Amino acid sequence: MKKDFKIHHLNYKEENSEDHLLAIHSNIEAFQIAYFLNKYTNSTFKRGEDIDSNSKEACFYLFKWENPLIDIKTILFSNKYKYHLKQIKLNNNLLFDLPLRNEVYLFSEFKHIDFFIKSNHLETIQLLIKALNSWKALTIVYKVPSKKLKNRMNLIFN
Repeated sequence: MKKDFKIHHLNYKEENSEDHLLAIHSNIEAFQIAYFLNKYTNSTFKRGEDIDSNSKEACFYLFKWENPLIDIKTILFSNKYKYHLKQIKLNNNLLFDLPLRNEVYLFSEFKHIDFFIKSNHLETIQLLIKALNSWKALTIVYKVPSKKLKNRMNLIFN
């Protein structure tokens, strides 16, 4: 008894799952950017678990916006962490007791960038860049070319 089987081929093309990256230059706080985006782009950025850097003893802010129905993941995170050190009394001739400040960067090759937004959806990046460019509190917003990143594995925050 021979069964007739038909083979059907689906025309499926896997989409490129490349992450897109926005750079933000500003002196405001990360929560202010998240609030602005939530208000003007109908996004829902929520505070996530901060990015800890054990080697640098720093903590970078992280905000997540996920839409599991259409598999869109967008992350806003800081690139700079500033901390103050107590000044050691080595030099008693100082007029003021000023703290020593130190800046640590998540991506040291991008020291001039304050925040990044990473998304796996190009239309989301285009929506966010349009909204952020209309905000006067930001200095500049632009898309970072993927060839500028030395190691894309550093962008995995799970």
